[in-house]
Amino acid sequence: MSFDGAVMERQGEKFAVVAVKLHVLGFSGTCEEAAAKYEPYFPNMPIVLMSQDADGVPKYCGDSQYVAYLDELGAASVPWQTYTSVPEEELALR
Repeated sequence: MSFDGAVMERQGEKFAVVAVKLHVLGFSGTCEEAAAKYEPYFPNMPIVLMSQDADGVPKYCGDSQYVAYLDELGAASVPWQTYTSVPEEELALR
Protein backbone atom coordinates (compact mmCIF):
# COMPACT_ATOMS: atom_id res chain seq x y z
CA MET A 1 0.00 0.00 0.00
CA SER A 2 1.25 3.46 -0.85
CA PHE A 3 -0.33 6.74 0.25
CA ASP A 4 0.55 10.33 1.11
CA GLY A 5 0.30 11.37 4.71
CA ALA A 6 1.92 13.36 7.48
CA VAL A 7 2.32 13.36 11.23
CA MET A 8 1.74 16.78 12.73
CA GLU A 9 1.59 18.26 16.19
CA ARG A 10 -0.86 20.71 17.71
CA GLN A 11 -0.42 21.90 21.28
CA GLY A 12 1.80 18.92 22.07
CA GLU A 13 -0.61 16.35 20.61
CA LYS A 14 0.33 14.37 17.53
CA PHE A 15 -2.19 13.61 14.82
CA ALA A 16 -2.04 12.24 11.29
CA VAL A 17 -3.26 13.69 8.01
CA VAL A 18 -3.91 11.34 5.08
CA ALA A 19 -4.64 12.39 1.51
CA VAL A 20 -7.62 10.59 -0.02
CA LYS A 21 -9.83 10.89 -3.09
CA LEU A 22 -12.60 13.47 -2.78
CA HIS A 23 -15.45 10.93 -2.92
CA VAL A 24 -14.20 9.38 0.35
CA LEU A 25 -15.18 12.57 2.17
CA GLY A 26 -18.70 12.52 0.74
CA PHE A 27 -20.26 10.34 3.41
CA SER A 28 -19.42 10.29 7.12
CA GLY A 29 -19.58 6.50 7.28
CA THR A 30 -17.18 6.20 4.36
CA CYS A 31 -14.89 8.75 5.97
CA GLU A 32 -14.79 6.90 9.29
CA GLU A 33 -14.20 3.56 7.58
CA ALA A 34 -11.38 5.01 5.49
CA ALA A 35 -9.70 6.61 8.51
CA ALA A 36 -9.83 3.27 10.35
CA LYS A 37 -7.80 1.66 7.55
CA TYR A 38 -4.90 4.00 8.33
CA GLU A 39 -4.91 3.41 12.10
CA PRO A 40 -2.23 0.68 11.86
CA TYR A 41 0.11 3.22 10.25
CA PHE A 42 -0.58 5.87 12.87
CA PRO A 43 -1.25 4.02 16.14
CA ASN A 44 -2.81 6.02 18.98
CA MET A 45 -3.20 9.14 16.84
CA PRO A 46 -6.32 10.90 15.63
CA ILE A 47 -6.52 10.80 11.82
CA VAL A 48 -7.78 13.59 9.58
CA LEU A 49 -8.54 12.76 5.96
CA MET A 50 -7.87 15.47 3.40
CA SER A 51 -8.74 15.93 -0.23
CA GLN A 52 -9.08 18.82 -2.66
CA ASP A 53 -12.03 19.79 -4.80
CA ALA A 54 -11.77 20.64 -8.50
CA ASP A 55 -10.68 24.19 -7.62
CA GLY A 56 -7.90 22.95 -5.33
CA VAL A 57 -9.73 23.92 -2.14
CA PRO A 58 -8.87 21.52 0.69
CA LYS A 59 -11.67 19.49 2.27
CA TYR A 60 -11.22 17.65 5.55
CA CYS A 61 -12.90 14.95 7.59
CA GLY A 62 -11.92 14.32 11.19
CA ASP A 63 -11.80 15.87 14.64
CA SER A 64 -12.94 19.50 14.41
CA GLN A 65 -10.01 20.89 16.42
CA TYR A 66 -7.48 19.38 13.98
CA VAL A 67 -9.55 20.36 10.96
CA ALA A 68 -9.63 23.98 12.19
CA TYR A 69 -5.87 23.88 12.75
CA LEU A 70 -5.27 22.57 9.22
CA ASP A 71 -7.59 25.22 7.80
CA GLU A 72 -5.49 27.90 9.51
CA LEU A 73 -2.20 26.45 8.28
CA GLY A 74 -3.22 25.59 4.75
CA ALA A 75 -2.53 22.35 2.90
CA ALA A 76 0.81 23.66 1.60
CA SER A 77 2.13 23.66 5.20
CA VAL A 78 1.52 19.94 5.67
CA PRO A 79 4.85 18.04 5.56
CA TRP A 80 3.59 15.38 3.14
CA GLN A 81 5.50 12.18 2.60
CA THR A 82 4.71 8.96 0.80
CA TYR A 83 4.20 5.95 3.02
CA THR A 84 4.98 2.62 1.39
CA SER A 85 5.87 0.42 4.34
CA VAL A 86 3.70 -2.11 6.10
CA PRO A 87 1.91 -0.98 9.25
CA GLU A 88 3.53 -1.48 12.68
CA GLU A 89 1.15 -4.27 13.67
CA GLU A 90 2.20 -6.33 10.63
CA LEU A 91 5.88 -5.80 11.41
CA ALA A 92 5.28 -7.14 14.93
CA LEU A 93 4.08 -10.42 13.43
CA ARG A 94 7.31 -10.98 11.51
